[in-house]
Amino acid sequence: MDTSRDDLGCGLCGQVVDARHEQHHEESVVGAGRRVEYVVIGLRGATALYHAADEPSRTRRTGAADLAKALGVDLPDLPGRHYTCWEVPGEYGGVFRSGFEPA
Repeated sequence: MDTSRDDLGCGLCGQVVDARHEQHHEESVVGAGRRVEYVVIGLRGATALYHAADEPSRTRRTGAADLAKALGVDLPDLPGRHYTCWEVPGEYGGVFRSGFEPA
């Protein structure tokens, strides 16, 4: 049974771990995320409309029930609610949001 270092895969991406690979993960983590404040501006059906507190000109949409559950509030209490979440840029311009908290 060969247990050489070449057989070790990265726990994040599954690629072979080497010095270059470790550097890649360190570079991608530095400054990768930030906490952003949002305001729910209304509900439209099953969708919650919201915008960043410091950028009201760009309205975004998400599932209202999921957002209410993540914030621990009832659906009718969403409009006007301020909350924060952790944003991490993804590939191809996407954004991953997590860690939702009432502001």
